[in-house]
Amino acid sequence: MDEGSSVKREISFNDPDIQRCPFAAYREIREQGPVYYDKSNGFYIVTGYEDIRKAASDPKTFSSVTGQLLVKTAPYQERIDAIYREKGYMPVTALVVADPPIHSFHRSLVDKVFTLSTVKRMEEYLAGVVDEMVDQIIDRGQAEFYYDLAVKIPNHVLSDQIGLPRERYADFKRWADAIVQESDPSNDEERQVEITNTICELQQFLVERIEEYRRTPRPCILNDLVHADVDGQRLSIEEIIQIVEQMLPAGSDTTVGAIASALHRIATTPGLEDELRSDPSLIANFVEEVLRIDAPVQGLWRRATRDTEIGGVPIPEGSIIVLRFGAGNHDPEVFTDPGTFDIRRSNARRHFAFGVGPHYCVGNLLARGEMRITIGRLLERMRNLRLARGEAGVEWQAHFFAYGPNRLEIAFDRT
Repeated sequence: MDEGSSVKREISFNDPDIQRCPFAAYREIREQGPVYYDKSNGFYIVTGYEDIRKAASDPKTFSSVTGQLLVKTAPYQERIDAIYREKGYMPVTALVVADPPIHSFHRSLVDKVFTLSTVKRMEEYLAGVVDEMVDQIIDRGQAEFYYDLAVKIPNHVLSDQIGLPRERYADFKRWADAIVQESDPSNDEERQVEITNTICELQQFLVERIEEYRRTPRPCILNDLVHADVDGQRLSIEEIIQIVEQMLPAGSDTTVGAIASALHRIATTPGLEDELRSDPSLIANFVEEVLRIDAPVQGLWRRATRDTEIGGVPIPEGSIIVLRFGAGNHDPEVFTDPGTFDIRRSNARRHFAFGVGPHYCVGNLLARGEMRITIGRLLERMRNLRLARGEAGVEWQAHFFAYGPNRLEIAFDRT
């Protein structure tokens, strides 16, 4: 079997060192050809911008129903399914793990929720959340910005938007972490049981809120999902639960990673802070360049529905393809000098940080708004942001897809 282009050394994206900084690996495999077969997991890795765009835009050939997130085949799966049936709801096909026409129907409803006008309406609220988090650290002169700001800001926004009281924030974090950890292949049976029980807690909470909002609407995203309507059709409880379960990691971890990377760039790039403060109109494109060069989600799976090819490399039916969005964002055919951080890059917004094609991230406007407002408010209230202990105070997460700092000690002065 043709297993893509051969390379000088075997590269595995299961390698924690590569996960923490995958860009050298992207360059190496790109130089060898358009597709790399990762023997460690049997995935076909796609790194070219155009190849990624074409594959992501062709759901008939490259399906999002991969089995990597929805279908589980562990030997103890019956025990897991029994917990869902007894205490919650079995996963259903929706959005990220759906193809047209199911995906198209769900998207038509969800798009009504995540609009530009919705984000505009939330701007004052978002600024209030940022200020609330900044108030908690402003007198310290130093903080662990990853948790104190990058984690707390988007997670508090999302917990508010599903109607969770602030005093139950710890529950929200536990639920969101469980959803992320659910697909970790290293989980043993007891760990998977623990995760499943935690997710069922979230499902039970959501059912209570869904039923409440059907009776008494309130201004929040969960309410908008409950009442979204296209030609008289609405989302079922199971569909709403599945969509929210996708929103939590997508809207928290993704935005968390992007905010953390933006803060790291400001703290480590000489003159950047002053440039953004003197011309706030640059913040929007700064956000886009961070999303390009430091994409918080480096890729997603697809499954070949038939024998096909990518860039001339044969891909057998049933194969799992990994579209490495982060590699596409560093393709020199599209982005001049892609490893250079340039807040005036004219085509920065062409990045794949939110995906591409039918599955383009539905919450991209909210994520962009959170990033823009977070950076703007920080620059108004802080100055001289710098690493508190140099790189010793920075840690980078090791994950198959997620990228960015997960520890970020920054010192600052008040404005």
